Amino acid sequence: MGADLVEQYQRQERWRRWDEALSVLPLERGHRVLDLGCGVGQVAARLNDLGADVVGLDSSDELLAAARARHPHLRFEKADIRAVDPERFGLVDGLWASFVTAYFPDLRSILTRWSNCLRPGGWLAMVEMDDLLGHDPLPPRFRPNLESFYEEARRSGGYDFECGRALADAARAAGLSVLHEGVLADDELSFVGAARTDVLEAWRSRLSRMGGLKAFMGEQFDDFERAFLEALGAESHRSNTRVVFVIARRG
Repeated sequence: MGADLVEQYQRQERWRRWDEALSVLPLERGHRVLDLGCGVGQVAARLNDLGADVVGLDSSDELLAAARARHPHLRFEKADIRAVDPERFGLVDGLWASFVTAYFPDLRSILTRWSNCLRPGGWLAMVEMDDLLGHDPLPPRFRPNLESFYEEARRSGGYDFECGRALADAARAAGLSVLHEGVLADDELSFVGAARTDVLEAWRSRLSRMGGLKAFMGEQFDDFERAFLEALGAESHRSNTRVVFVIARRG
């Protein structure tokens, strides 16, 4: 499972538009930055190339091992990002968090904790999906099931599939000032037209890992999976998923 997870992270890197996001980051050379949920270190490496003194944090030993192997000149630490605080790493100039906020339905609380790690004037950058499974032409009969599944996942505290739309308001509620709110293009998550073969295979793999969705849909899951993959492969395909990018600053 570890090798598969690392391979998935490495494969996804080709579809992300990190340079587009980093181009609007209020990053200065010498800024101390924590990459929260750093995965295999792809963004940490880019931040380092832009002059940041970056530390990547993750709870996965497999991902951290891959990150250290790929970027031996960078620092990666095992840490629970739910409990990150300035006592361990000191105050920093910036926090980067891509595709991790959805795991914290109590978003205001976690952003308040993270903001305590920032120096006055420090920034928090977040990237998150909104409506991950919102793809057409999926048969309309599946949409009520998906909405119920989203609500169940959020209520159980497991994952917020609509987290992207909540980022800016949660940042403000945590006492931060929003500097930027936009949407990033993404070749896997939000694209128009038929999915490429590699993208379709990535989605097939993702669906196979979504145990919560399988359990929720029960006997309907196989029909849903087939219809969903057909929608992705259709020339008329249109993604309703948004990859939301928010930058906020501590006053």
